[in-house]
Amino acid sequence: MNNLFRKPKRSIFKIITIVFAGLLLVLAANYYINYKYSLIIESFFSKFNSCDFTTAKQTISEDNIYLKLKKKTLNKDLNTYFSSVVKDICDSVLDNEDDKSKALLVLNEIKSYDVLNSSLNKVIISLDDTYVPKSDSDYEAILDLGLDNCNSGNFTAAIDFLNKIPDSSKYYSDATKYIDKCINDYKDGLFKEADALVKDDYYTKAINLLSNVDTSIISQDDADITSKINSIAEAKENYLASIGSNDTQNLTLTSSQLLQAITSSNINTLNIESLTPYLVYVNLADQITYVYKGSMNKWDTVKSFTCSTGIDTEKTPTGIFDVRERGDWFYSDKYEQGGKYWVQFYGDYLFHSVPYNEDQSEVVDNTLGTPASHGCIRLKTEDAKWIYDNIDSGTKVIIN
Repeated sequence: MNNLFRKPKRSIFKIITIVFAGLLLVLAANYYINYKYSLIIESFFSKFNSCDFTTAKQTISEDNIYLKLKKKTLNKDLNTYFSSVVKDICDSVLDNEDDKSKALLVLNEIKSYDVLNSSLNKVIISLDDTYVPKSDSDYEAILDLGLDNCNSGNFTAAIDFLNKIPDSSKYYSDATKYIDKCINDYKDGLFKEADALVKDDYYTKAINLLSNVDTSIISQDDADITSKINSIAEAKENYLASIGSNDTQNLTLTSSQLLQAITSSNINTLNIESLTPYLVYVNLADQITYVYKGSMNKWDTVKSFTCSTGIDTEKTPTGIFDVRERGDWFYSDKYEQGGKYWVQFYGDYLFHSVPYNEDQSEVVDNTLGTPASHGCIRLKTEDAKWIYDNIDSGTKVIIN
């Protein structure tokens, strides 16, 4: 009976030993497989990073037993690695065509592994102007790029992408819908900007803004744009008529004698006040802009600038005004010239520099000392900058 109980004990011990040895063997085999896999994948990363794409691809050939055993891990590691490479390319600044070509070479090589999703197509298409769509996935990527650019306000780029989708594609109807969205969003942005200008009495600037639309997005004679221009032009006429009527009344009641009497020599005898320490007086007959500093009847001349005011058909308004807004540059497509350091004193009328061409590289008219402007008061560039830098909003401006 005792022998019957001893034999099972030895059998159990033997079984445990065999199982333990088997586990050790499995662990050792797994460790070895992981070790060999890590050597292979590190070699692949090294070859790919050095752009030795042929050797890199051979390194992870499907004939390799270790890669077959680690197929899921390989796909995960490739996905992580390639995603990192694509992110680095997207984050880098591709300043020239050589950089773009190198980036496209790497991206197309990554695409050949068929590991990443369709987002890779978006990156390639966005960089390759010559890319020819071949499948629905390409058109889907183009649609996404168009929508991305539309949502970020890059309407020209958005429409360029969306127009690449043919009417035979299942994404065509979506593309046309997003093109309409781009156009409407662009016009809404223009109208908001124009309304903001009108709110500050910059009617001419608002009209110029709407008269120079991006024709890659909408046509020059777009009905909505034309209607908006006409409404702003009408508002401008009403505004000028209203201001002119008020000014005429004020001149008759309170300021006509001042305007008739004022000269550069009697400035301190007329009880003239300003909301700032400065006072500006423009003498149309002499074509001189005087700047005074002080207070009522204690004004000291600090600057006198030779200027150029409006020609007979576009005269500079006379009256008592005050300084309002300012900016460092404007350009008029109507007159094909612009001015630096503008300071608004009445509606669309400004102090600004002598006129420049569109890229601000050349003065187009140096005339000073005689009427030559379209109603604004032109000054030497350095004189306009002085007024821009020193004369605060609220400063009284007298013109006669």
